[in-house]
Amino acid sequence: MSLQDSITSVASLSVPQPDKFTALQSLLAPLSSPTDLQTYVTTVLAHAPSLGLVVSRPVIASYISHIVDIQCSQADKEELLSHALTVLQPTLVSYEEQDSLVREHLASLYEAQGRSIEAATILRGIKLESGQRVISDDYRVDISVRILRNLLEDVDTDAIESDEGDAMPAAERILLAEDLINKTAALILKSSNPTAKLHFKLAQARVFDARKRFLEACAKYYELSHQGSEGGAGIDADDRLICLSAAVSCALLAPAGPARGRMLASLAKDERIKDMDGGLPLEHAMLDKLFFDNLLPAEDVKAYIVGSRRKIPRAHLISRGALLGKGDYEQDSVLDRAVTEHNLLAASKLYVNISFSELAELLGLGSADAAEGYAAKMIQERRLRAVIDRVDGIIYFQGGGRGGLDEAEREKLKAWDAEILGVCLQVEDVVGLIQKQYPEFVVGV
Repeated sequence: MSLQDSITSVASLSVPQPDKFTALQSLLAPLSSPTDLQTYVTTVLAHAPSLGLVVSRPVIASYISHIVDIQCSQADKEELLSHALTVLQPTLVSYEEQDSLVREHLASLYEAQGRSIEAATILRGIKLESGQRVISDDYRVDISVRILRNLLEDVDTDAIESDEGDAMPAAERILLAEDLINKTAALILKSSNPTAKLHFKLAQARVFDARKRFLEACAKYYELSHQGSEGGAGIDADDRLICLSAAVSCALLAPAGPARGRMLASLAKDERIKDMDGGLPLEHAMLDKLFFDNLLPAEDVKAYIVGSRRKIPRAHLISRGALLGKGDYEQDSVLDRAVTEHNLLAASKLYVNISFSELAELLGLGSADAAEGYAAKMIQERRLRAVIDRVDGIIYFQGGGRGGLDEAEREKLKAWDAEILGVCLQVEDVVGLIQKQYPEFVVGV
């Protein structure tokens, strides 16, 4: 009797359900040929209506375990699991748990071969919200973290903006990881798995860094640098120093201003950075300059890029245009912008006022307009306290140098601003009257 006929015979028996399960198990046990195994699962699913879910579900679960345990090549196991995944799809609503098992084992095969993209894709197919079965928060977190690890496993952060030829470009993987982090953030608080929590924080730090959310990345890396052993999960001493180095690098890349100042204050208190024998001499020197608002010479920045414990991703060092280092805010690299903004903030501590031509020379920019553009953006975002005199081409720092503008000068500027505002409001009133009196003229314009 063929295997198909044997399964059909068992399905048609008028015996208790446990006896059917035992009979099907006895048919499965001796099978090792991929062809026979595929025939077995296909036939069982074809007779699922007569077998009933109470039999077919545990039989499929046993079949999956059998595939994992038998002695055969990895290629055969991959083929068998892929086939099982395919034949389960038409009745997936009845076999969600078995589908999840197949996906987990198939992802393990891919992970062992370094095929992280395929592993992440397979795991993303697991239904974590279902009305057919009870899914624990720990399971949701574990699967989500596993997907995150695969998405970020071999992502080339140096090529995030130039990897269009990849199967799944790094930029797309970062976006998927960010979306998954947002969905898992509430669940991670309920997780009892310290290892999953640790990997989730690492994923957060990497995604924040790649997405140029440097203050958040800095805070997360700094938190990880303190992560010791917790319930068996922790980071070794060397990796903690790498996280601390990454925190300093993110502080360097973060927009200059009060928020970064608070983060720098926390880093500056860390004894591990102060320890000159602790393995972070360049980080210590850079942090001192950042914290005390000292000017950053180009040679010091280059030395830090080359010698820091954790290298700054190349994507943050490359200009997006032809005007590298020329002061075009939209074209300069992330590092160019960060250093320029820091030096501008440092200049505000040294000078009461300075012309934009001199400021451009101090900042290493290509023109006075570039210096004015950086200053205007920082003032607009309230990261720099200053006022700009465009007529004379001078910037006045408030609280800078020997005390900044005196009270009389500030009052004059306020009065001047008020007069300009008054003129603008009157012009707006005139435009409104013209529109009301001569609407055809306005339409024509």
